[in-house]
Amino acid sequence: MKKTIRLGVAGAAMFAALGMSSVAHADTATADATAEILDALVLTNDTGLDFGAMVVSGAGAVTLAADGTLDCTAANIICSGTTSVAGFTVEGTANKDVTVNLPSATSSVDLVRVGGVATDAADVIVLDAFTATSGSVTLDGTGEATFDVGGSITLDGSETAGVFEGTFDVSVEYS
Repeated sequence: MKKTIRLGVAGAAMFAALGMSSVAHADTATADATAEILDALVLTNDTGLDFGAMVVSGAGAVTLAADGTLDCTAANIICSGTTSVAGFTVEGTANKDVTVNLPSATSSVDLVRVGGVATDAADVIVLDAFTATSGSVTLDGTGEATFDVGGSITLDGSETAGVFEGTFDVSVEYS
């Protein structure tokens, strides 16, 4: 029994000695910290989205691409007049990338006939399928960039003659 106690005490002393070796080595490192302050972005709408004039005798769609290409091939719609894409200028910090945010693919905007009623189908045209010349732009050396936005209108053929108006939101953010 004495041998067992001696071996047990000796083993515990050896184990304790291993755990009490010299003091651990400590070290310190220095890290850099930086922050960049950017100019606030300013977004200006330079021109509105204009699908021109049309004669509608039935259902169809008219698309004005962001590059200005008009698709008016529906059999029941005849397009004429001047069209224009919505043009935008963004200003901010020079040489920075900016993301262009359009209404989502699942959202639409109602264009309501001036003097019309928003709940009357004959007084509403649906605007959707928004596209931009680019999903992002790089601000030039002076801190400016431009981009254009197009979209598509859907007509059901019951529209009352007149001018249809509405608004849609475009936003920008640094990438």
